Amino acid sequence: LKNRVLRSSLAGRFDNYDGSGTPVRINWDLKFARGGVGAIISSNAPVHRRGRLVPGFALIDRDDRIPFFRELGERVHEYDCKYIVQLNHAGRHRDIGDLEFPKGLSSTDRPEPIHGFECERMTLLQIEETVDAFAQGARRAREAGLDGVEVAGGNGVLVTQYLSSAINDRDDEYGG
Repeated sequence: LKNRVLRSSLAGRFDNYDGSGTPVRINWDLKFARGGVGAIISSNAPVHRRGRLVPGFALIDRDDRIPFFRELGERVHEYDCKYIVQLNHAGRHRDIGDLEFPKGLSSTDRPEPIHGFECERMTLLQIEETVDAFAQGARRAREAGLDGVEVAGGNGVLVTQYLSSAINDRDDEYGG
């Protein structure tokens, strides 16, 4: 990095409902790159449509998303700034209900306590698919020429739901 100043992941619903990125997102991140930060950690980039906190964030769930992230990275790199994608899956933690997926996925089937949204306990197949979705998101970031990934694990998202004994009530190899 050119310096020790990093812009952490910030909220910002600048993208389309379908998960495609927009010029607004690029312009937002470019403000920080032009301002001299050494690296930007993106706003959350869900690895699966069912893993959105809310609509309006660019997803990294399919290969056809790579060109957007490539353009974003190239534009940020013009200012000698690195770009790190925050891979995320919200699990049961969602800020608004999802019309496409009424129930979030989690390590439990107990409703999310803040907003009360229902969820379902993930099957072993769903866990394997989600692990693969994170791996594919990282691959896509690399193919886009970005500089790294951060796996989101705070604020009650899916990783936290598995690591927290207060949430994870599974009794299998993913129990906690």
